[in-house]
Amino acid sequence: MAPGLDGLPAAGRDVDVAGPLAGYVASLPQRSLRLVRLGLRAFDWLPFPWRFSRASLEARQEFLARLERSRSAWQQDLLLLLKVLCGLGYGRDPAVQRRLGYSLRCEVAGDPPPPPSERPLGDLRPRGDGAECDVAIAGSGAGGAVAAAILAEAGLDVLVLEAGPYLDRRSYPEDPLDALRTLYRDGGLTVCEGRPAIPVPVGRAVGGTTVINSGTCFRAPDRVLAAWRERFGVPWAGDLEAEYAEAERALDVREVDVERMGRNGQLVMEGAAALGLSHRPLARNAGACVQCSSCPIGCRLDVKRAMHVSYLPRAVAAGARVHAGVEARAIRFEGRRATGLACRVGGRPFEVRARRAVIAAGGAIGTPELLLRSGLRHPELGRNLRIHPAAWIGARFDEEVRGWEGVMQSYCVDEWEDMGLLMEATFTPLAFGAQWLPGTGREHQERLLAYDRLGSNGVHLSDASAGRVSFAGDGSTRITYRLRRDDARKLVFGIARAAEIFFAAGATEVYSQVRGMATIRPGQVAAFESADPPPAALRLEAFHPMGTARMASDERVGVASPAGAVRGHEALYVADASLFPTSIGVNPMLTVIACAARVARGLAERLEG
Repeated sequence: MAPGLDGLPAAGRDVDVAGPLAGYVASLPQRSLRLVRLGLRAFDWLPFPWRFSRASLEARQEFLARLERSRSAWQQDLLLLLKVLCGLGYGRDPAVQRRLGYSLRCEVAGDPPPPPSERPLGDLRPRGDGAECDVAIAGSGAGGAVAAAILAEAGLDVLVLEAGPYLDRRSYPEDPLDALRTLYRDGGLTVCEGRPAIPVPVGRAVGGTTVINSGTCFRAPDRVLAAWRERFGVPWAGDLEAEYAEAERALDVREVDVERMGRNGQLVMEGAAALGLSHRPLARNAGACVQCSSCPIGCRLDVKRAMHVSYLPRAVAAGARVHAGVEARAIRFEGRRATGLACRVGGRPFEVRARRAVIAAGGAIGTPELLLRSGLRHPELGRNLRIHPAAWIGARFDEEVRGWEGVMQSYCVDEWEDMGLLMEATFTPLAFGAQWLPGTGREHQERLLAYDRLGSNGVHLSDASAGRVSFAGDGSTRITYRLRRDDARKLVFGIARAAEIFFAAGATEVYSQVRGMATIRPGQVAAFESADPPPAALRLEAFHPMGTARMASDERVGVASPAGAVRGHEALYVADASLFPTSIGVNPMLTVIACAARVARGLAERLEG
């Protein structure tokens, strides 16, 4: 994959890729470890009767080039796995970064935020073999943190439990592999099984996914909230103005400065303007940030207002406690009433007694996991998983872009929002982005050498397709997702439009992430679009899981009521994106906060009564 070219170091000879990767893979959860090992073993024997690992360099490069041209979906999946792993191990190396002129840093206009106190959330260590509280909250992301702040300010004794560790600007890993191990669920390899398989990176740290997301803030479109009210009987869905406004103030949400957002966003802006499309700068929870290329591994300045530097300190100031490294394994019941959580701290049990209520806020994967493992049964529980499937669309320019300079996710094209398509100019860090470039071996390295002339734009879809969170036979979590043909066609339409935007801005070639036509050149967009590739031909990722414990007034449709109360049980609530009745089509953080605030205020009022 990386033989060395024009000053780029060669993997193996100049850069140790295998050693760090072996350590990373060994740290993965058992199910992920088994799948990676199976995939690598299958790849090694794919050229049977000879083994890939024992062939000459020339034979391996030729074989990789053949795989790149293959129309076999499973062969393409194996190749992508190899490219992902190699990209992580290679792109992290300082010598590679120096050759490409790549750097990772954050900057704000004006003075940087003051350094955090020694223990900004108090003592995070769980003591003894258990704890007691009024309200136990499993999860510290956008839902759990907001619920904790509101309930603590209402005078309740709140305990927030987070399976992951606490990190901040003083302790975020510099190495992308260390960041995946430390900040992400499944070491960053949470994947929706299907055709295609779709990675869904999810945070696992105090602050949840808000620690590693882009910080982009949207309100849900009015048509989405109207559908929640009319189709699902959520009476307050159209009345979230106060909740949105409060969240925007608390998170210091501001529009990105187009003059300082960087050339990547400006190219998308210029291409959209040339075509007469609707476009605008994104709003982010990062105040006066003008340079950020580290969002997926933690904001170097913590100017991005993730939950561990915004709502959780507010909750702690009101008396809440936060425990890190505590995994909620099951809900405890007395009859139908939730009374606490059975947890694990490392290898030892830890029991939490909740006198008033339990809130599940582990996200659209963690919440159905917890509820199902606790024996809850509802025909919709774990189903209706929406993820906003997305394609990373790259483009090569003659001019210097240096996409890592400026704001990582900066600008959007919302011309086709009514059909569920949204484009966001997003430049992915080197270790996470290089694998999406077409080619293998020397061809891939030639494109990598032009990383400073690369633009990128994400095309993501408000999906009608759906998936499911369930358990495999060995008890591990299984996530499946079936991309429908109509959704695949919408994505292809979006990719074609993204290509036109880049060509209007001066691109010389565009990288489509579609098997069989990975590279589009000027004049080829119509042919690309008319090819009508099957869903399995698309290379996708997703960042916004939602809907797996949806709320509705009809008990047959909703796992939870519009108050967030889990049906069939008492004192048990959900406060995260699991509640969403449908896909919302935009980055969901603000809407998670708004829904969690509604659930928490309603609960506080009932408990006071």
